Formats: sequence, C-alpha cells, structure tokens
Amino acid sequence: MTDDARSEDTCSDTARTDGGAAAVKAVEAEEQPAREKNVGQPLKRKEDNRLTTGRGRYIEDLEPVPNLHYIAVLRSPLAHANIESIDASAALELPGVKAVVTGQDVAARVKPFPAAVQNPSNAYYPIAVDKVRYYGEPVAVVVADDRYRAHDALEHIRVSYDRLDPILDPEEAVEDDAPQVHEGGNVANHRVLEYGDVEAEFDAADHIVEERFEYPRTAYPPLETYGVIADYDDGQDTLDIWANFQGPFSLHAVTTAVLPLPENRITLRVPSDQGGGFGVKCSLYPYMVLLSAVSMEAGVPVKWVESRQEHLLASSMHANRVQYLEGAVDDDGNIRAIRFRQYDDYGGYVRPPEPGATYRPIANWQGPYTMNALGAELFAVRTNKCPTGPNRGYGCHLHYFALEGLVDRMAETIDMDPAELRLRNFIEDDAFPFESLTGGLYDSGQYEKAMRMGLEAIDYENLTTESDDEDTLVGIGMAAVVDPQASNMGYLDVALPKEMRKNTKSGALEAITVIVGPDATVKVDLTDSPQGQGHETTVSQIVADELGVPFDAVKVNTGIDTSADSWAISSGTYSSRFGTIGHAAVAKAAGKVRDQILTIGAHLLGVSVDRVELRDEAVVSDEGDAVSLRRIAGTTYWDPQQLPEGVEPKLAALSVMGMNQATAVTDDDKVNSSMTYAFGAHFAVVEVNKRTGVVNIRDYVTVHDPGTVVNPLIVRGQIEGGTFHGYASTFYEFHEYDETGTLQTDSLMDYAMPTIKERLKMRHEHVETPSPFTEIGSKGTGEAGTQATVPALSNAVRNALIQADVDLDTLPITPDRVWELLHPSETDD
Repeated sequence: MTDDARSEDTCSDTARTDGGAAAVKAVEAEEQPAREKNVGQPLKRKEDNRLTTGRGRYIEDLEPVPNLHYIAVLRSPLAHANIESIDASAALELPGVKAVVTGQDVAARVKPFPAAVQNPSNAYYPIAVDKVRYYGEPVAVVVADDRYRAHDALEHIRVSYDRLDPILDPEEAVEDDAPQVHEGGNVANHRVLEYGDVEAEFDAADHIVEERFEYPRTAYPPLETYGVIADYDDGQDTLDIWANFQGPFSLHAVTTAVLPLPENRITLRVPSDQGGGFGVKCSLYPYMVLLSAVSMEAGVPVKWVESRQEHLLASSMHANRVQYLEGAVDDDGNIRAIRFRQYDDYGGYVRPPEPGATYRPIANWQGPYTMNALGAELFAVRTNKCPTGPNRGYGCHLHYFALEGLVDRMAETIDMDPAELRLRNFIEDDAFPFESLTGGLYDSGQYEKAMRMGLEAIDYENLTTESDDEDTLVGIGMAAVVDPQASNMGYLDVALPKEMRKNTKSGALEAITVIVGPDATVKVDLTDSPQGQGHETTVSQIVADELGVPFDAVKVNTGIDTSADSWAISSGTYSSRFGTIGHAAVAKAAGKVRDQILTIGAHLLGVSVDRVELRDEAVVSDEGDAVSLRRIAGTTYWDPQQLPEGVEPKLAALSVMGMNQATAVTDDDKVNSSMTYAFGAHFAVVEVNKRTGVVNIRDYVTVHDPGTVVNPLIVRGQIEGGTFHGYASTFYEFHEYDETGTLQTDSLMDYAMPTIKERLKMRHEHVETPSPFTEIGSKGTGEAGTQATVPALSNAVRNALIQADVDLDTLPITPDRVWELLHPSETDD
C-alpha cells in the first residue's frame, strides 16, 4: 500500500460513523523499516528560507494600530551634570510635533525601577529626571507624526546643564573622595563570601600565585536594534506594547511593576522574528516603560526604532571588570583554593538583572576543578558610563579569562605542563552529579575525555613554540570551562546578606503547547522569542520523534502575546536555556499528547494500551492491527462519542515545566544558579609578529559536551558563533571613554567588530554526556564558545609573549597594545 492509498483509506475510515471500537476496521500495518530518528540528525533549518529571503517579520515591519506617531530621543551630551532647565517651546511650535515629554513628566506617571542591591540610592527612571549620569542618557522625547520631523525637532530643545566631574574608573570610584554618581555613594553592592576554610588552605599551600586581570567594556550589537511600539487606550485603560524584547519574563515583571496599570491590563507582544540578541535585548525594558509613559502623556500610539549610534551609545554594554585573583597550589599540582577581589563597573545605574554579571557564575566559580575552599570579595560599582546588562556568557567569560589565566600561571610556578595541571584537578566522571563549593549542581560530564580529545586533535604532544622566523613568537594556549545554562533567578539573592533577603526566589519555567489537529498535523506554540537559534527546527525534530510523524508535519509558532499565550515567569530565550529546559518542556508536552494518542488508538483497536505502540503515523497492536493517527485525530474532533470513557476529546497538552534543581539561596550563600552545566575545552596555536604586534591564529580546536545533540548543524553553528564572539572580545571589541566620559566608540567606524573577512577558522570535536536532569538529556550550547575562547586565545598570546619577558593581563589584544608591550622603550619615547 502506498502512502497516498493509505491516506485515502484512513480518510474514508474517518468519515464513517458506524460507532464503537468494535466497528473500527483495523488497517493492517505493512512491514516497513522504522523511520530514522530526527533527534541527532543534521537537518537543515526550517526557518532559513524565510529569514534569508527577506520574509521575516520584525518590529520595523509592524504598524499594528492607526494614528501611529514616532518619537526621537534627546540625549545628554555630558556624562555627569545637573539639569537646570529644559525649554521645549520652540520645538512644540513646529508642524507635526505632538508633544515633548521630559523626565519630570515620566516620573509623574511611572514608578522607579526596583533594584537588587544593598544601596539603591537615587531612583532609576528610563529618562533623566533632574541629573544626567552618563553620556547619552535620555533627557527629553519628541512625539511627531513623522520620524524625520521628530528628529528635526530635537535641535529646537534648549537644555541648561550644570556640569559635574565624572568618575569613570571602578577602583577609583570606591574611594571616599571620588565624585558621587548618586548621593548614597558609588558602591551599590559589596559582599564578602567564603566557602570552606580559605585561610587554612592558603596557609598550607606550597605556593600562592597572584595576578591582576582587567576586562574591558564590550558592546554586542545584533543586526536588528531595539524597537518598541506603545499604545495606551485611555477609554479602555489598557496598554499594548510591541517590542523585540528578548525577555525573560522576570524582566517583564519588572516592566509591569513600574507602570500605573495592573498586569491584566498590559499586553506585551513580541514579533516571531528577531535579528539577533546576545542578551542585549533583555535590557530593552526601560524603553518599553519610556514609550508607554510617552503614549500616556501624548495621547497617541508611538513607535521608536533605535539607530545604530543610539544602540552603541546608550542601549546596554557588558560590565567591565578589574579582578585580583590568588591561587593556592602545591608542588604536585594540587589546587587547594582560590580567592578573588573584583570591581564590576555597572555605569550610571545598576538596573535589573544586574548585578547579575557578578553573581550569575557563582555556582561555577571553581570551574571544572576540585578544590577545598573558595573566597570572594565583590564590589558592584556605579560610574558615569552607560548602564550594563546581560551579554552572551553573562559574567562567565570575564571570570574564565582570569581563572584560566591563573591556572596557566600556577602551572608555570610549579613547572608543570598546563594541560597536565588541568587534567590532574578535573572533576572525575564518577563524581557527577557534583556539588560545587558554592552550591552548583553539575549534572554530568566527561571532562578528561573531552580534554584529551582536544589535545590529540591539535597534536599537542608534537607542538612547539620554536619558530624559524626570528620576527615571530609562537604561543600555545588552552582553556577548560563549565558552561552554566538555564538560570535559576535565585542567584541574584546572593547580592543581599541573609538578614536583608525578603521573599527569596528561584525559577526556570517554560510553557509549551502541543496540539494535533483534525488532519493529524501538529502545531507547537512556544512562548519564546528566538533570535535566530533555530527553535523551529529542533522543536520539530523532538516532536516528530515523540509523535511518530514526519519532520515537516510539525509547525512551530514563535513570538509572544501575553494576552493569548500560556506563559510562565522566566520563559524566554537567553542564557542558553532553550536547549535545556525548552527542549525538555517540548518533549514533556509531546509525551503527554503521545499518551493520549496511544490511549485512544488502543481503544479503537479494542486492546489494552500496553499492547500498542506509536509507529509511522499509526497506533499498532502487538497483533499487527493498526489505526492511523489521522483516524485517531479525526475521531477526537468529529466523533468524540467513540472515545474511551473519561477521555477528553482533545489531542493537546500544555507543559509548564520547572526543574527541581532550581532552589533558593541558602543562609550560607550557596545557590545552584543554573539547571545544567555543559563543558568546553578550547585550544589555540598563535603567531605574534614582533615587528607589527599582529597576532595570527595558526590553529584552533574546540571540544564541547552539550549533552544530547539534537541537531549537529545547529550545535556547530552555535559553537562557531560563540567562539567568534569570544574571538572578537579578545582581539577587537571594547568601548573607550575619554576623560570627560564621552564615548569615543559610538559608531561602527570606531567600534571594531570583526567581519566575515576576519573569520576565525576552527575545527570541532564533540562529546555527548546526556544530562540526567532533562527529558532528552540536552543542554545549551550558545555561550560555551564565548566563555572558552577568550582565555584560550589570551593564554596562547601570553605564552608567546613571555618568551620576550612580557606579561599580558588586559584585553583586547590589539596590535598596537602588543607592539607597545614588546617595545616599551620606543613607546616611552
């Protein structure tokens, strides 16, 4: 029987109404080879045809309401100043200008944002109220019937400032005599944490190794910038917001908490497509609130799409960090303990989810190594720079830059090969699930296997730093990282001492709906806003396997509508969470539908459910009789009286999934800050030209263990993208402010982003150690590349430079900086 013939036959069966399971004519199943599983196959991405042919639907494509007006934002030309007056009278006289909204207008309509720090000091609104605290901070907003008229009107607004001295260095900002960004002081958060007897371990160690590391500010511009539409309806007293908001819904809660409406009168809609995110669009919520207040004030719906310059100037950056790290190590290579003191620069305001960059990596502070104790002194500091937010790897790449740099220095101190030191201290395979000193619950891993695989791939045994060219220094570097995924939001509670904590929280939920229609096609509704990760493809692979249907029979809907979707706090695509809890929720929801199909199919065949299986779009009994999925679906919708007693007429399931490992912080400051932990080891061989300072990468190898690989092509793409991101941070990208606090890198002419021409060529190896905590064993893959690349490359360059008695502890590694390190006397001249 051909597929077409069987389809016609089952359609005919579906149309019969002779009732009862006994009347069902069973269709004898043909002997066919089992369909190959979709999970694990390198299937091409479903979404690519749409996205690569200009048919994606982005925020700029939306004009969802009539009478849409446009806004332009007047931004501060000073980093630190009191606002004496704002005169918008000339702007208001221009044709097409509807309103000019100031900070005072906004403060009268919304509440200040909450803060998760000990010293919140002054209120944080989405626009300066009486003082500007960073270059580019919004000062006034023009509303006009045309975006060009709105921008033209900015030139007619007169603002009088009283200039103040800025403070830009996070270490200097903690000094008592530093200029005060806020009246309550520049230190927003300070904690001293200790896990184990740190002093005893350092006293007992054969060696103590110390180093200072400095990680710069970086941007992470996606192809698509911010965009918001806000429409306040004063007749209905409702507010509709459209935004390319990356989520998560925890920040949606922050957004709605400051607006003057209950949450059930506020609807957030996110387009199905976004042009990248990398964490930056989590920080969009201040503008969502700003445009909401402007719509209320002006009485019209308003739209804003950020320019590239605005994005670089004042959207969000990753915090820069100064970190002092110490390691206690014995002559035999046993790492006894580490401790560090760090200063994280959060700019003018510590806005949620900050100080996440400080605390997000807490569970994996010790990385892949066993040790007896760990100590940390942490400062979250305010300066006169743009506020910060999540970035791919969120805090981990900064930490691993320092930790893996320290591991190399410990190896040098005890004259041990750095690979051997790492292997000697790795957590062993049989130790999983492994609880870290800080409360992390590492689920699974084969760290030694992955490391040895990488060493073999790069031919480590035969590598040498000797060079035939006297102008070239050769360096070999490596890094090993534990990659946390799917945040437990409870990690932010560590920012407060236990006596200040109220209503501690945790959470990592995901809401997924799977529906089988009357024709047996499958629809999956996600409450996620993917930014290009390939959700439609991996979800189709998982659901197709669970329901025994073809890959192309599954339609996946992305985007968010809080008025229509079933959603849950923390739903969102960030922190590599979809590969962990997203995939798990999809499998769980599809599994529920699979059980419904088996129950109904067994009833129609007149056998018990334990005698049937779901195979190739049919429920098949152990005697070979079969009833097609199409017949079962048709019966459910068109002939429900044939269903078993007590079975609802549906083939649909909603899974709102949490994970038991997401527990709140303990009184001794331990927290499992993520749900799963992947592993990555990277290896680099570089050449440094002594005459030019240019670094050439001779070879680069990655090894990753993301648990079960759902789609090898997508995993590879994620690793390559993350690795390229780390490569950019190592050699190209940083934000530079001058002494007045004016950003010097506010265009792509000045902010150096590598392009495809500077592509890093790399080779990949994979290890699969399924997670025991997720439905199909998969973990995330989006951030490991970023975290491991920065220390692997910086260690390789340093390995080359120390041959010329030059050390390296600061990023980025630009040619001019390398040249200055190699030629200090000429630089002094």
